[in-house]
Amino acid sequence: MTSELTSRIDTCRPLAVTRVCGLARDLTAALLLAATALTVSACGDKTSTATSPTSTSTTTTTTVATPTTTEVFSGRVDVGGSAFYSFNVVENGTVNVTLAAVGGANVPSTVWLGLGIGTPTGEDCSAATTVNTAAGSAVQLTGTYAPGVYCVRVWDIGNLVAVAAFNVTIAHP
Repeated sequence: MTSELTSRIDTCRPLAVTRVCGLARDLTAALLLAATALTVSACGDKTSTATSPTSTSTTTTTTVATPTTTEVFSGRVDVGGSAFYSFNVVENGTVNVTLAAVGGANVPSTVWLGLGIGTPTGEDCSAATTVNTAAGSAVQLTGTYAPGVYCVRVWDIGNLVAVAAFNVTIAHP
């Protein structure tokens, strides 16, 4: 009986291996066929057609806020001197600067001074936009500024014979 059982096992073993080997061989062939089909389809037609370059234009609109804060800069300018005041713009918007009043002993209210908007540089103001003007109620300097720290500078342009007191109005967002 043992030899009969052994002979059955021996005869089944080659049959089982053949079945497994046959399945593995069939699976390998199917995978190779699929990979080849994918490679061929990816290559596609090797001819190319020239195309014109295309461009896309985008328009960016920046909101310009109107002034919501008004600050008054009051100070004194010596003969040949200057003074400045720093302020903070919190959002992109319009800044208006007005030399509202000038006066003092021996200083006529019609005297012209220099007025500028710029950025603080240590202990001074580097004015990028300037005007020589007399005091008045109309805005003398205006511009659109991004958020940041700016300054207003007032200086004698050679007209003062005594110390001048002044008021500047700064309206900004």
